[in-house]
Amino acid sequence: MRNNLYTPTDIFAVARNEAEVDNLLNTDIYKFMMLDFILTKPEYKDIVVKWKMTVRSKDVKTANVIPKESLIEQLEFTKSIKWISEADASYLRWMTRPDGQRLLKEETIQFLRNFKLTEYKIWIDETQNYELEFIWPWSTSILWEIYGLKIINSLYLYHYTKKEKLTNVEFNQIINETLNRLYKDIKIFKENPELTFSEFGTRRSASTDFQRMVFDILSSSLPNQCLGTSNVLLSREFWLANPRWTNAHELRMIPTALYDEPKKIVETMYDVDRQWAKHFPGLSILLPDTYWSSFYFKNAPKDIIENHNWCRFDSKDPLIAIPEYIDFLLKNWQDPKTKIAIPSDWLDARNSSEIWKSQKDNVWKLTFWIGTNLTNNTKWTWPRAKENLWPFWSFSVVVKPSEIQRPDWSWMSCVKLSDNFTKATWEEKRVQFFKEIFWESGVEKKEVFV
Repeated sequence: MRNNLYTPTDIFAVARNEAEVDNLLNTDIYKFMMLDFILTKPEYKDIVVKWKMTVRSKDVKTANVIPKESLIEQLEFTKSIKWISEADASYLRWMTRPDGQRLLKEETIQFLRNFKLTEYKIWIDETQNYELEFIWPWSTSILWEIYGLKIINSLYLYHYTKKEKLTNVEFNQIINETLNRLYKDIKIFKENPELTFSEFGTRRSASTDFQRMVFDILSSSLPNQCLGTSNVLLSREFWLANPRWTNAHELRMIPTALYDEPKKIVETMYDVDRQWAKHFPGLSILLPDTYWSSFYFKNAPKDIIENHNWCRFDSKDPLIAIPEYIDFLLKNWQDPKTKIAIPSDWLDARNSSEIWKSQKDNVWKLTFWIGTNLTNNTKWTWPRAKENLWPFWSFSVVVKPSEIQRPDWSWMSCVKLSDNFTKATWEEKRVQFFKEIFWESGVEKKEVFV
């Protein structure tokens, strides 16, 4: 690869005094799909949700790197977006489900044509990290998650270069090392020409500009292996018929927070998946690790077992998770050759290749959703400054629903357990209550990287 000369203005919108997020389409398609789903559910769409940002990487101190006024400026830039354009709406109307029908309802598109982001709160916590909080009904607060994550990640890297006074030559070294890694990954992918993957790095990308560059390189270098991107804006720019879809843990976290009875909590988890399958035919995607995969598989109702199309593995080692899933299918008289298996956590070209070689003959289709290690593969591209405690690299940061307001006006913590104990959130007593409901073996505790 021939090294090019890059400066911060080539990579970061803030370096050009522009908004990192200046279009509502600069998000993952699953956010619009979940919006489409909850707008049809009166019992869900008006639930008041409190979302919070949490930095899980102990070596990162965002408030020591990002000036507060810069963060507020970027959030205000994005909050000032009032709607999607008619051209944006036309692209959304063009997207289809596997059965050929429109992906999103016209009511959803009109909702976005009149959409405005809600207010937010910002403060610095005891770990010297920014906390962001968004409180509003689910249908109007749902989109803040990815915009907030994109902004915090890009600002952290940009202001690190400013704080450490990196020269353009030094910055160029970082970007070219990151791109050299990308080309090494492409070489690995080419050695396994049947392996397919999608780019899912929107939420923690180094920046929109860098994600665009990475996806351009991937799609042109691996046209038969890179199946697309989850980012709606990039899909439109690259003339793709559909972004790559899924759904997220919030789809189960928020409805189950309405209840205290263990039986009702379990029933609600499954019922949301049942409703999703009905709403999006052909896109019945299981995300079983919300409350531990082993429990989900052991107790899954017959209709969900038979009717789901995809299963995503988000927090368990795929070399453990995929055989467990196959065993679950076989025990329930289901043919694994009719299902799609999708690992999606902390993947790169090398471990995706290893997983693919090991498991490719066991399911109908094995494909990968690869995120941060494509769009923000910056770890160790620049040495940690000796006098500081923070590194220049991607880090683990999430925005999750933390509480919901019940019909009686009381607030209740949301919970995500995950197949990795380290990822369990939020309120400790409520988390413990959910652990008692869903306990099964097969849960581990390991370091969280993203």
